[in-house]
Amino acid sequence: MKRLTSFISSIVLLLATGICANAAQSMVRVSDHTPVEFGQVVTDLERADAIFIGDTHDDSELHGKQLDIIRALYAKDPHLAIGLEMFTIENQASLDQWTSGKLEEKDFIHIYSQNWSYDWSLYRDIFIFARDNRIPMIALNLPKQLIANVVRQGGQGLSEADKKELPPGEVWTLTPRQLEYMKRIRQQVFGNRPVPPRLANFDQAQALRNHSMGYRVVKFREKSPQTKVVVVAGVWHAIKNGAPDSLKEYGNCSYKVVLPELREFSWMKPTAEDVDYLIPGGE
Repeated sequence: MKRLTSFISSIVLLLATGICANAAQSMVRVSDHTPVEFGQVVTDLERADAIFIGDTHDDSELHGKQLDIIRALYAKDPHLAIGLEMFTIENQASLDQWTSGKLEEKDFIHIYSQNWSYDWSLYRDIFIFARDNRIPMIALNLPKQLIANVVRQGGQGLSEADKKELPPGEVWTLTPRQLEYMKRIRQQVFGNRPVPPRLANFDQAQALRNHSMGYRVVKFREKSPQTKVVVVAGVWHAIKNGAPDSLKEYGNCSYKVVLPELREFSWMKPTAEDVDYLIPGGE
């Protein structure tokens, strides 16, 4: 079981990470490939109910740009929340304690490390800003064991207790665009070898994570409709055909998407159907 979980984590890492550094002050509007100054981007983003910002997990410069967007949106309207891929839903109470100032940093770091393997220092400024300004943080990810069960058995193999934590439905599918990327990932991992049978449901598990993120954003906004949600999630969840596309399944929630440039985009060639703004990579 440990080997399976480790293997799943390795593929998820490939899905979520990419290359991005030295983000420029301006971003590229993908609809017309025009550089747009940061302030203009923020003005556009604030019109949306949810703003998805793609994450390359080990890139501290990108995390700084994420925080710039969060700060700018908060300055315009403090009715803001932050959705997090890096926290699983059973740890929501700990996030609530953190943002209400009831947890010391050293205690929260321990909880953070149980959820996410990347160093605390990479995300610390975002978490500190949320705590200091009492900005709600929303756990968006599902328990690792639950995802592993879906990979092994599919959604139909989950217990009734597991299903209570999930968005409605038992079958989750990826969009054609994401299926194309998954095919390339499998080629990188397995080459010409057949995919192990135990990983046959990995696409469904990935789709479930997308749907769970979208579902929890919608449910949060049902309770707090005046609050915008900034979602920080891996690029292949934050891209429009990932979690944002699932929003329509659960309610009425407009969105915008900002992604860092990735080397994978050389073959994908993203359009406005994939992303609204790109943060250019460094030289």
